[in-house]
Amino acid sequence: MSIDVIQPIGEHRGERAQHAASAPARPVPSTGSARGGSSSVKAPAAIPENPFAALSGANGRPLKVAILSDFTRIPYANGAVFQTRALYRALNTCGHQATLIGPRDPDATADEMPPGTIALPSLPLRTYPGVHLPIPMESSVFDPMRWDFDICFAQTTTLLVEFGIWLRKMRGIPLLCVNTTHLAAAYDVLLPERVSRIGAVHTVLHKTLRAPMERLFVDLYNQGDGLVVLSEGLRDYWRERGVTVPIHVIPRMVPEDIFERPLGPDPYAPLLEKRGLDPRGPRLVCAGRHTREKSQHRLIRIFAEHIAPREPNATLTLVGDGPDSAAYAALARELGVERRVILTGEVPYNRMGDYYRHANVFLHASLSETFGNVLSEALWCGSPTVAFADGMGVSSQIQSGHNGLLLDPGRGVAAEERANAAFADAVIGLVRDPAAAARLGSGAAQRARERSSPIVVQRMLASAFVNAREHAAQSGIRPLVEGPKALQWLETFRHFRTWVGFTGGLFAFGHLRPAAAPRPKGIQPSFCT
Repeated sequence: MSIDVIQPIGEHRGERAQHAASAPARPVPSTGSARGGSSSVKAPAAIPENPFAALSGANGRPLKVAILSDFTRIPYANGAVFQTRALYRALNTCGHQATLIGPRDPDATADEMPPGTIALPSLPLRTYPGVHLPIPMESSVFDPMRWDFDICFAQTTTLLVEFGIWLRKMRGIPLLCVNTTHLAAAYDVLLPERVSRIGAVHTVLHKTLRAPMERLFVDLYNQGDGLVVLSEGLRDYWRERGVTVPIHVIPRMVPEDIFERPLGPDPYAPLLEKRGLDPRGPRLVCAGRHTREKSQHRLIRIFAEHIAPREPNATLTLVGDGPDSAAYAALARELGVERRVILTGEVPYNRMGDYYRHANVFLHASLSETFGNVLSEALWCGSPTVAFADGMGVSSQIQSGHNGLLLDPGRGVAAEERANAAFADAVIGLVRDPAAAARLGSGAAQRARERSSPIVVQRMLASAFVNAREHAAQSGIRPLVEGPKALQWLETFRHFRTWVGFTGGLFAFGHLRPAAAPRPKGIQPSFCT
């Protein structure tokens, strides 16, 4: 097996040039739903300086940043990889050298990956086509002198983070980690549907898998120089479990090149016309990967049992794709609403703004979000939103009554039924009160720009970069490359053994659940476009 290094394929275009080329003709597009009618939010008078421009490497040269990523291309809509794309572009805009390091994707083409990408040998995760697990099975990985970076940014869910820890110990490279997955929900998505419904299975897995995984990641994070989490709830979660390094709460940015475009054609009209449905009826939309921890099945039940009988022209559109798409279609048939529940499949990311703005209400039922990218995007677009409180990413974004409605999800069968009914009441209330929906949409767009605009998030990330480098300097790390070879090989074996063992186990675990159908190729943006 070998490492692939993607050579530059021409001059890399900067973010500012990209933005200028694609900027809408009007200075401030309407941020509200075309259906809900929220007001516009004023944009800044001038484009502010890229916060990363103030950072520098040794002797004032541009920074060399390693970005450890679970993807080296964008195979499908995914919040973490879209954020990696945004960071990569922001760093390169101001002249820094960002290098993407991640798993080799056999379906990737050179134009889908950033120039200079380092693609490591990998194993496919059978349950999720497009997901590959990197492994250190090539000799050049083990050469510490090959890796020369000023900081390593580990935005990964896998044990690729071990590579960042190894770089820190071998070369003294500061390591800033990002928690992108809520571990409490991580293992469940790999279980077959019938097994997932057995309570005893979760009890056993909590003791044998979840708790050990939490301890493992606490140990990994504490070997770095900082941890980025996406909400205050996750900061508390990791502090309670023993993380001692600095924790930075940094939301994800909403890419303006995607969501500040003028309103496009109505994407619902042809879908409704095909089914013979009234295009003037209330349009409810949910976006996200179709997998059980996102809880779209709960939304289908809420719609069928509580909304459809009271709003005969309402429709529920599930934008996205995933291993549970077929199960969702079957559930809609079982509940008698298959004609009014629309599954779009995956759509191009640059069309998502139209799905948000041409709908009446955005629905979000997931309780597993470290952040909730689709929620952030919908709020940015001024979508009136109803969601369940999760104490993490969703709860951090919605101030109930100001920029959305946040409801108790309930615990236990009876409580969940009451919560479902309350959720439906909230949705119908917004459908029947356009003025209230417009007020929430306006508040949503305003607060999203205050929290998730690229300049705000980049400023926070730049500060975290500085903090991580200071933490590393104060830690007094002595790079192992300055010591005996035997110690270097011992440390290498220790870290890479864990990396390979964990990855092998995850690869095997991925065979428990039937493989999903391959996703359509080439509909998402690349890192450089």
